[in-house]
Amino acid sequence: MLRKNKVLPMMFSAGLLFTSAVCWKTHRQRKQLEMSECQLETLQDHYSLLNHWLEIKNEGKSTASYFEEMGYHHIAIYGMAELGNRLMEDLTGSTVCVDYGIDRDVCCSIGRIDEVYFPEDELPKTEAIVVTPYSAFGAIKKLLETKVDCPILSLEDVVWSV
Repeated sequence: MLRKNKVLPMMFSAGLLFTSAVCWKTHRQRKQLEMSECQLETLQDHYSLLNHWLEIKNEGKSTASYFEEMGYHHIAIYGMAELGNRLMEDLTGSTVCVDYGIDRDVCCSIGRIDEVYFPEDELPKTEAIVVTPYSAFGAIKKLLETKVDCPILSLEDVVWSV
């Protein structure tokens, strides 16, 4: 009788432990799936943006026309990864000057601009800042609004406006 009393609680505990492990694994898999879906959505957005950008390039247009129409001849670029580099390349030879870059990784190895600031640094004056990681535009804009007194634009809005 004493033996049954010890076995039952041990079986119950083992069952709880197994159920917890299964739930934890399922929760972890669900989180990974959500992250993968978010990454897929970001890649689809990048594809659409870059496809449109290529279309306007093939029509002989450039993002420079947007800045020129808005009266911005000096800009800064937030985000010095691939999209930031494509914007710099697109503006090369135009009347729009990229004054500096802003990035959380000042030593970013793929950035093609010499003067790069941390978002927390005191930022030099410029006429507009273009945020290239447009999926995080809201949070980045909120941060930059406390530091600068110029328009903060999303690369997505710029490209789709040309």
